[in-house]
Amino acid sequence: MKTLQEVMTTPVLSIEPDKSVSHALGIMEQKTLSALIVAKDKKPLGIFTERALIQIRVGGEIDYSSPIHQVMSSPPLTAPVDMDYREAYQLLLQHRFRHLVVTDQDGYLVGIVTGTDFLSHLGLEYFMEFKNVGQVMIRDVVTLKASLPAFTAMKLMNDRRISSLVIEDNGYPKGIITERDLLRLIRAKIDLETVPLQDVMSKPVQTVFSDVSSHEAAKIFMSNKLRRLVVTNSSGRCVGIITETDMVKGLRTSYTDHLKGVIQQKDRQLKKVKRQMEERSILDSMLQSVGDMAITIMDPELEIIIHNHAAEDLHDCAADTLIGSSAEILYKNRNNLKQFKKAVAVANKEGRHEFVMKQYKVGTPRYLATTVFCIRDQEENKTGFGLIARDITEQKKGVLELEQKKKEAEDANIALKVMLDQHTRTRESVEEQISIKLQELVNPYLDLLQQSGVNEKQSETISIIAAHIDSITHQFTPKARKIMLKLSPRETLIADLVRQGKTSKDISEILHVSLRTVETYRNNLRKKLGINKKKIGLRTYLTTDFRYQK
Repeated sequence: MKTLQEVMTTPVLSIEPDKSVSHALGIMEQKTLSALIVAKDKKPLGIFTERALIQIRVGGEIDYSSPIHQVMSSPPLTAPVDMDYREAYQLLLQHRFRHLVVTDQDGYLVGIVTGTDFLSHLGLEYFMEFKNVGQVMIRDVVTLKASLPAFTAMKLMNDRRISSLVIEDNGYPKGIITERDLLRLIRAKIDLETVPLQDVMSKPVQTVFSDVSSHEAAKIFMSNKLRRLVVTNSSGRCVGIITETDMVKGLRTSYTDHLKGVIQQKDRQLKKVKRQMEERSILDSMLQSVGDMAITIMDPELEIIIHNHAAEDLHDCAADTLIGSSAEILYKNRNNLKQFKKAVAVANKEGRHEFVMKQYKVGTPRYLATTVFCIRDQEENKTGFGLIARDITEQKKGVLELEQKKKEAEDANIALKVMLDQHTRTRESVEEQISIKLQELVNPYLDLLQQSGVNEKQSETISIIAAHIDSITHQFTPKARKIMLKLSPRETLIADLVRQGKTSKDISEILHVSLRTVETYRNNLRKKLGINKKKIGLRTYLTTDFRYQK
């Protein structure tokens, strides 16, 4: 078990309570500290942080000569040096603090723990639990324009309880302003209400891609002594930000697993001495400190032994009314009860079972990420079951909305395809009707002209017109029709004359152009039809292969 003794920063700087604010700020800036402990006779009395400084400055001007004990946070959050580091991290989460003062058994100051300390002591196996930066980064990045005054950034950081702001231009990160930057500016007594961010922001911005491994990101944090990285896409636009705090969030899951082990260990110890009441007291004390995770501990017959505060809120059942009752009372819906029983059976056989349970609360659906695990002693004898549940309704709603939008898009695509097919069939039907009418209405008149005693030249022209009509009404394949549309009117005319068997000389006489011009058109036709390098005659291609292309 790794304790705070192994991860804390020691020795730690401290300041006497009667020292001035100006003196404290000087130490923090010189030593690049995010917090300074106020102590007397090696006993911690309070702590002064960058965030506290910002909060004071937002409220008005700072009296740099006032003693630090007037503005420090007191008492500081402390933990014993032998506390498990995962439990210490949970303590910080519970109080929403970023600094934990470490003391020995007599209450004397021995060290301090921050996110940097947790990150630097995590092994490679920790980073295997989440693969890349994109899985843990914050996507809702708070940004400002570089032209705004620094005070605007400071006030926004104070209101949102964030440690930094990205300065961007059209989505591209141009700089960053952090609590440490503001400490420097406040100590220098810069007029924050007038100085623009572009003059005081830190630049260039240290960036990273979202697909970079978490382990690689941790090395960037440590080697560059950074507390945050801006995440960009391939175009250089800002898509997220990741901090040391985000990198160590997985400790929460690790603490849950650790807690399970502690529960099993305590169960074995307490069973040996037959002290059931003491067991309940110890376990209950531990389980009340796990934040928003609802935990219920049951005996082998599923009778509830412990039901923590988060479980009371989640299930709307007070612990004192449930202790000694079957855990099945938590599930009034038949389907939910069936899910729970199945999970118990699987956990009994395989050790644990995870699933998402859908419940209805006042007619509104909610989703619970649920885990049932079997607790066994050192001899592998079953001693009970554990139930962990967490409300994930908001995440589930997001997934369901995405699935609905995907289905709507697929339905729209199907409808468009049906409409397109119908349009194609209608167009082909109209073309066919036009072709038939053209032959029925025009050809009889051509026959009459042919029989009206015309000369040889006129007769040949009438024959060409009839052949053209036959060409127009002939059904081409879609591919052939597409190629024909690319031809000019004169090229189309010459192609049709070639298809009728007319020689270049014939075409020259019919169209009153030179023989060389006709040959040029024929060569262009071969290129456009894609047969200029093939051993096939133009007329043969037009009357056979071309007409039936697929």
